[in-house]
Amino acid sequence: MFNIPLSMLIAPKAATNAVARDYQHIEVKPYASALGAEIFGVDLANLSQEQIQEIKGALADHSVVFFREQDLSVEDQERFSLQFGDFGYDPFVDGIEGHPNVLRLVKEADEKTGAVFGGVWHTDWSFQEAPPSYTILVGKDIPPYGGDTLFASLTNAYDSLSPAMKKICESLKLVHSAKKGYDDQMAGVYSAVLENMKVKTGTEDAKSSKLHPLVTVHPDSGKKVLFLGGVYSIAIEGMHFDESEALLGYLQEKVVQDPLNLCRFRWENGSVAMWDNRCTQHYPMADYKGMRREMQRTIIAGQPPVGV
Repeated sequence: MFNIPLSMLIAPKAATNAVARDYQHIEVKPYASALGAEIFGVDLANLSQEQIQEIKGALADHSVVFFREQDLSVEDQERFSLQFGDFGYDPFVDGIEGHPNVLRLVKEADEKTGAVFGGVWHTDWSFQEAPPSYTILVGKDIPPYGGDTLFASLTNAYDSLSPAMKKICESLKLVHSAKKGYDDQMAGVYSAVLENMKVKTGTEDAKSSKLHPLVTVHPDSGKKVLFLGGVYSIAIEGMHFDESEALLGYLQEKVVQDPLNLCRFRWENGSVAMWDNRCTQHYPMADYKGMRREMQRTIIAGQPPVGV
């Protein structure tokens, strides 16, 4: 047995997201220590420029924000989304007729399986050259229980690493690809488990891959981020397969296994969640089989990730 002095061991940094910003036009209440905040006193269909700027500040501080009791039409959601940038490109699901940038995500009560679209830990479209900055999800028809969404902080995951591991990760690049979720072999899976959604598989977007730094710098907060895409994280450049699998498995556990790195949002009709894909992962709970759930989603275009 090695007798290692305790002074040589580095204690993991506790997750914290204590932010003191002076908001004048919105009310912000932190939702959990690691990430997340609820925003009150706003009508997302009628925002002032001052409120929009403060919502952007809350996103930079908390990574994901939540709104309640919002009655948004498709057009309202489009207008709100465009306050934060241009629409991003969604490669696998077509939008609502006449509104190509608004996706309808639905699970009917009579579907045979409880599987849900995107039901794994992931960061939206991290396999793109310029992954989305934000995702906006509106709850239109929410079951009385179940279907919560979990969020994990990639900023705190980086902060929890030892100085030695941070240095290693900052030198690496990660291959991102959608092939595990959307290549040809998934066509039969989606048709069997998502009866009321049409998901495109086997496309060029599913087969391609992109290389991004494993540690990135967030363009708004300036903080370092462990930029893992969850299911879209395929391999670390330059490593043997077993080395890559071992390190990615360890890092992904750092992201999602510590409850202090998570927050869990419970949906209601009219709830809206908006999260920053550049510093979070999310996971939709599939625990409402036999109940109907309908959401509307928009994504906002981002920029290519920048390394340290």
